[in-house]
Amino acid sequence: MSVLYALFVCLPALTYAQTLNLKPYNETATVAFTISDLNHDGVFDRNELDTIFKHLDSNGDGRIDFHEYGIYLSSGNHDAHTSHVLHALFQAYDVNKDHHVDHVDYDLFFSLSDSNGDNLVEKNEFVHYVAIVFETADSA
Repeated sequence: MSVLYALFVCLPALTYAQTLNLKPYNETATVAFTISDLNHDGVFDRNELDTIFKHLDSNGDGRIDFHEYGIYLSSGNHDAHTSHVLHALFQAYDVNKDHHVDHVDYDLFFSLSDSNGDNLVEKNEFVHYVAIVFETADSA
């Protein structure tokens, strides 16, 4: 479960764009999906999204900040590639780019990645959306 807690990190977009190698984007997005699909059923649903949020929002204020994320990141052993993916995932979830992840960001991320609007994000939808986010971040 510690990988799940490490789903987010707050780094300025310029820093991670210069230091991360997210290529090939679809493979990196697939790793992100594997991390996010808590029950490994091939679908990322709202319950999984909310579960991750609750674990990371340690002070219960409805926002995940760098300090909260840092607590969980330091408790896990992650290889370099997984750490890079986790850094980029925070940026993907921080849709409004205010350096905090809150319920507004979660709602936006979920709706943007749910391309068919069925309230379930299938692997192909997630990978497609997140690969675009990673490519955009990588070229910034």
